[in-house]
Amino acid sequence: MSKIELKHIDKYYGKNHILKDVNLTIEDGDFMTLLGPSGCGKTTTLRVVSGLEKPQNGTILMNGKEIVNAAEAHFAPPSERDLNLVFQSYALWPHMTVRENVAFGLENRHLPKNEIKRRVDEILETVKITQYADRLPERLSGGQQQRVALARAIVIKPDVLLMDEPLSNLDAKLRIEMRNAIRQIQNSVGITTIYVTHDQEEAMAVSDRIAVMSGGVIQHVSTPKSIYQRPANQFVANFIGRSNTLSARYAQGALHFGNGYVTPYDNCGNAPAEDVLVAVRPEEFVLAADGQQGIDATVVSSVFLGLNTTYFVELYDGTNAEIVEESSISSIIPNGTKVKLTLKQDKINVFTADGKTNLTKGVVNDVR
Repeated sequence: MSKIELKHIDKYYGKNHILKDVNLTIEDGDFMTLLGPSGCGKTTTLRVVSGLEKPQNGTILMNGKEIVNAAEAHFAPPSERDLNLVFQSYALWPHMTVRENVAFGLENRHLPKNEIKRRVDEILETVKITQYADRLPERLSGGQQQRVALARAIVIKPDVLLMDEPLSNLDAKLRIEMRNAIRQIQNSVGITTIYVTHDQEEAMAVSDRIAVMSGGVIQHVSTPKSIYQRPANQFVANFIGRSNTLSARYAQGALHFGNGYVTPYDNCGNAPAEDVLVAVRPEEFVLAADGQQGIDATVVSSVFLGLNTTYFVELYDGTNAEIVEESSISSIIPNGTKVKLTLKQDKINVFTADGKTNLTKGVVNDVR
């Protein structure tokens, strides 16, 4: 078992409050990604779990055992936490072959030679680098070196694997290849993993669950699908994917827009009449048919992308919006064309006027 529980973690650097009452549970075998912009506290969270940093407040449990209790100044050293780390830099020994690099941790544990060979052969096969076993790191590509670093971290069979922006040094094609490989490897070995990235697409691709962070606070914890479809607040909606924000008034089961357009909306339950923000992803707009009512907009420009066409429009109130529509066989709407927009009502999200709370039914947030 390798369940991790962070409870009321606070971390300061001088007067800077970096982590603010962080509560997070990572279940056994879970692939949890900490996602957020630079400086949001995700790497600091990872370092607190690893033992490289000591929080000023809070507790951390691993497998039910208390490894951090700041109030009692109890901080188990990294060597007692049964975890391993993979960082941005591969940190491979340049004078050792792939096999020797992977075997290094096992040799330090004084395992029998035949056991070391068996486990190294097994993990090299798992990460698909068996054919490079006798090469030095300098003769490997970036993706191959990353696989070696991953193999070295996993081969000792830690309870927990911590990964801090492991793909940031790779080109775009290799990042896609390696994120798929990491997910497959994690599934095959079933190791509890905490993964740090600022790349939302990467997080969506590899995670069982995502913890979105901002300003040292966990904003939303749930599955990639749940976070994308029902973000907990406006920050999450804007950070995960692209989102247009429209001002409206919610009253009597309908959304009232400033140009006079009113559309029924029953996904807010018993919310009182109030000013709201409506988050609409580009694919959640629909170009209204001739004569149909809708939100007034003017096409500013368009980009043809094969299957879809992206339209950039100016709304009636001067704000800009982005629309993604399936490409028409006949033509692309010319710039300057006046159009009306309706909404895919089952998919849009409605937030309080301050953007802090999603009023839409169906939001799942596992912040504990």
